[in-house]
Amino acid sequence: KLINLETGKTYTSNTAIDVKNEQLLLDLGLSIDIFQIAAPGEESSVKNGLIEFGISFADSSHRWLTGIPDNNIPTSPMNWIRSGTYDAGLTGNTNFNDWSLPGKPWDPNEYYEKINDGTWSPYCLTAHGGQIETGPAYGNLSKSLNKLKRLSSVDIVFTNDKSKWTRSLVLEMCDDPVHAEPRSDGTQTQRFESRAGQSVDKDGNPAPYGSGISNNPDNPNYISETGMGWFPGYAINIETGERLNIAFGEDSWLSGQNGRDMLFNPPAMVDTNLFNPVSFEPLFGGKHYVYVMGHTKYQFEIVGNEYIFESPAWDDCKWLNYFLDSLNINQPFVNYVYGNMMYVGMPMLEYGEEWLNNDATISIRIAKPYQRYMSLAIDSATIDHENDFFPVYQFKTENIATEFNNPEKAESDLDLINIVPNPYYAHSNYENNALDTRIKITNLPEVCTVTIYNIKGTMIRQFTKDDVITSLEWDLKNFAGVPIAGGIYLIHIKSDAGERIIKWFGALRPTDLNIF
Repeated sequence: KLINLETGKTYTSNTAIDVKNEQLLLDLGLSIDIFQIAAPGEESSVKNGLIEFGISFADSSHRWLTGIPDNNIPTSPMNWIRSGTYDAGLTGNTNFNDWSLPGKPWDPNEYYEKINDGTWSPYCLTAHGGQIETGPAYGNLSKSLNKLKRLSSVDIVFTNDKSKWTRSLVLEMCDDPVHAEPRSDGTQTQRFESRAGQSVDKDGNPAPYGSGISNNPDNPNYISETGMGWFPGYAINIETGERLNIAFGEDSWLSGQNGRDMLFNPPAMVDTNLFNPVSFEPLFGGKHYVYVMGHTKYQFEIVGNEYIFESPAWDDCKWLNYFLDSLNINQPFVNYVYGNMMYVGMPMLEYGEEWLNNDATISIRIAKPYQRYMSLAIDSATIDHENDFFPVYQFKTENIATEFNNPEKAESDLDLINIVPNPYYAHSNYENNALDTRIKITNLPEVCTVTIYNIKGTMIRQFTKDDVITSLEWDLKNFAGVPIAGGIYLIHIKSDAGERIIKWFGALRPTDLNIF
């Protein structure tokens, strides 16, 4: 269904001419190609389903947000996005882990490795701890649960407007539990568990130990006494309009890189914040990894018991906090929790800039088949929705619509006028026989006068044009039908829009009457 937003007119298959998936809207002079596409990750998908990506700033003079870029060195800690075709078998450095289909990498042409210079990636393409210790993925099973076909188009916004911030679970990223901040009972904190630090409010203030859980979003202990912070922004699923949950990481051993304060505040992108200058240990700015979660559901049965893991849309990370608090981090079920992660980013502060000095938006657009993408089941008897919950698209023709009486455009179009061939070397493809000589003057206005002069300024020929044909032919003869001499000529075109002069050179051949 196509709707003209200016007139409100609706075009369906009854009011538009359907010619092999091409809709012809005759009264508007438009044709629109409509066809189904493959899902991301399928072999026939265009660019593996990635349409475009980018980052925009409210103040483009202060591009304060950057990130840790991926590289393709197999053993490097910075090889955190595993697109491509490199395969080291079952060893840790493999670029993909699709062992059920050997030789079938998920992103062989590395389209998703280029999102904002390799600083953002689908979760399923990121390295896990079995590949590199700094890998942001929990494990291989969690990656396989959220394949590329589950991706959505998203906007991830960073803002200093605290009213728009997202309550987030803070995840421990320290790979050695001996060095991680321990819990209040003295137990060690494992990687990918929630942080042991006291939860904080939007200003970074913690509540006293033992003060209890609060239902007030302004209270530091909102949702949980420990492990909760605030992401300075929000994420939106462009396809459904849902706000999404966001979690972020910290390495509590790296206090010098702000990894122990429960705040999302990665330091500046300088070498000493990426690697320890003495031990070369990867610091990665305190490992402030960002996890954008999807609204997904996994339902399965084990030994007669049914299990459901349904990650909701935005709920202030209550669901994630509950499951990570109730499950042992080494249980297989944790894969189904982390299998709801959709995108991962590794933001850093641009050196010399101020954190959050203006709004920044990360945009990722995915091409997906035309189908319903609503998150909840439809009750068609009670819910009325535009287009029956199928996607609705809008487009504008203001940049391509035909314009009339635009003098600026008409004048600039004079630059398109050309003479072919130029130079002319005794022959052109427009000639019909050995006695014919012919060139074309192209891209002419409908109404114009074309006058041809020799280098001395003597008029050789003149044409008056008044038709829709955009070119005219010159047989290289003067007013009297006498062939011109070789040399340089000036072609002057005059129309209501202005004038154009073009130089033309021709080398003429002698007439050959010996035609066989």
